[in-house]
Amino acid sequence: MLKKVVFIYEDSERPNQKVKEITGNKSFGETILKRKTLKTRVLEEVEGESFIAAVFSYGNREEWEGVIQQLKGLSKEFSVVHMRSSFGIRNAEAFKILLEKAQFAQHTMKIVENEKTALVLYKNLEEYISYAMEYVDKQGIVSLKSLENTDNIHGEYLVDLGEVNNFLQYITSGFDARFFNALDGDDFTVTKSSTNKKKIKSEYEYYYLLPEPMKMWFVMPFDYKETKDSASYTMERVHTTDIAIRFVHGAVGIEEFKDILDRLFYFVNLRKTKQVSKEEYEKVAQKLYIGKVRERMTMLKENQYYQVFDNNIKNGTEYNSIDQIVEQYEKLYEKVSQRDKSKSYLAVGHGDLCFSNILYHKETALMKLIDPKGAVTEEELYAHPYYDLAKLSHSICGKYDFFNNGLYEIKIVKDMKLSLELDFDNIEYVKIFKEYLEKNGYDYVTVRLYEASLFLSMLPLHMDNVQKTFGFLLNGIKILKEVEECLKD
Repeated sequence: MLKKVVFIYEDSERPNQKVKEITGNKSFGETILKRKTLKTRVLEEVEGESFIAAVFSYGNREEWEGVIQQLKGLSKEFSVVHMRSSFGIRNAEAFKILLEKAQFAQHTMKIVENEKTALVLYKNLEEYISYAMEYVDKQGIVSLKSLENTDNIHGEYLVDLGEVNNFLQYITSGFDARFFNALDGDDFTVTKSSTNKKKIKSEYEYYYLLPEPMKMWFVMPFDYKETKDSASYTMERVHTTDIAIRFVHGAVGIEEFKDILDRLFYFVNLRKTKQVSKEEYEKVAQKLYIGKVRERMTMLKENQYYQVFDNNIKNGTEYNSIDQIVEQYEKLYEKVSQRDKSKSYLAVGHGDLCFSNILYHKETALMKLIDPKGAVTEEELYAHPYYDLAKLSHSICGKYDFFNNGLYEIKIVKDMKLSLELDFDNIEYVKIFKEYLEKNGYDYVTVRLYEASLFLSMLPLHMDNVQKTFGFLLNGIKILKEVEECLKD
C-alpha cells in the first residue's frame, strides 16, 4: 500500500575535531558546499516530491520537541525517513529511489554506511514518535542502539562525513571550475579539461617555465592531451581543502592565519623579478588596473541587466551612475600612483592568488598553489608585483569567498539606500595582513585600490549570478571609500 512519507533531517551531532578544523563551530548541516549548506542540498532533493507529506529539520533538543508536536498532528500511517546530517548524499538518483521505496515500508529498516547507521526508515509515524521519545538524548540525537536487530540495507546512497578523508573529498569534489572547465578524477588524481585549449595549454606550460625554486609551491601537471575539440592535463589530488572553505566557516584562527601569511609572503618574496624602466612599469600598471577595468565596463554595458544595475546605483547609493564609480576609481588611482616609490620591476606571479587557489593542511603546514594564470613563454610569467597581493587582499579584506558562497545580504536601509552586509568580522585579519604588507615593503592603500579594480573588472564575468555581481559592485564602492579616507590622513 502506498503511503505518504515524512522526512526528518537531524542536525544535532557535532563534527569531530578533525572535521571541526575545516568547518569551525558549524554543524554538518551548516557546512557550505558551492554556495549552499549541506542541509539545504539534502532538503532540496526531498522537497517537491509528490509522495513527501512533510519535511522537518532540527539541530537541538528544543527544536526536536517542536517537531514532535507537529508530527502528532499528522496521520499515524505515514512512513518516516529520519536522516543524520553526518552523512551526505553520494548518489542523488539512488537516494531518490530509496525515498520512493519508503512509501511501501512494512517494517523498520536501517541504511548502513561504513558500519554506521546513516538513515532509518520507520514503517509508520506512530512507531517513530514512540521510539524517538524513549531514546532521544539531551542534544536531540535519537539513539539507534535499540535498532540493532533491525534489517540493514547497504548501497551507494550516502557517504559518512564523520570520516575526515570522506569529508575532505566530498567538500573538495565540489570546488568550482570556471564555466569553460571540467574536472574529473579519482582518489589519487584530478584531470582538468576544457574546450579552451589555449587556456589549458598555458596552465600546463606555466609550471615548466617557472624558475626552479618556485616549483615547490605548485601542484605539478602531467599527461597533457589535446583532441580536436578540447585539451586536458592531470594533477595529483592533494587531500586537503583550499583556505577559502575554512575561512568562510570561521575555522582559520589568528595564529594559523599568521602561519599562512608567513608562507605566502615567503612565496611572494621568492618570486623571480626583473628590472624594467619606469615607463614600462607604469605601462604594465595602466594596462592592468585602468585598461582592464575600462574594457570590462564596456562588456558590462552590453549586458541586458546593465541599465537595472545603473538605476539601482543611482537610487540606492551616493553615486549617480556606474560610470561615476569608475571615474572615482581612476581619480584615486592617479593619487595612489604618486605614492608608489618602489623600484620599477616585474615579478613572476601566480596571477590568481586568492584563497580558493591555495591548498593548505594545518597539521603538516603543507601549502600548494593551484590554477595559475598560465603562460606559454617566459615573458608571460612576469606581472605587476602588486597583483598577487591584490588577489590575496580580496580574499582577506574584501571577503571575496563569502560572496562566492552566498554569505552576504543586500538590504534597503534608511533613506531607501542599499546596504551590503557580510556576517564576518575580519578586522583582526586585516590588521595582521596590513602589518605583513608593511613589514615586506608593500603599501596597504595601494593594495586595496588595486583590489577594488578586481571587483570592478569581475562584474561582466559573473552576470550568471546578478545578485552576487551587484554585491561585488557595492563592495567595490566600500573599498573606494576606505581608500579615500586613508588618503586624507
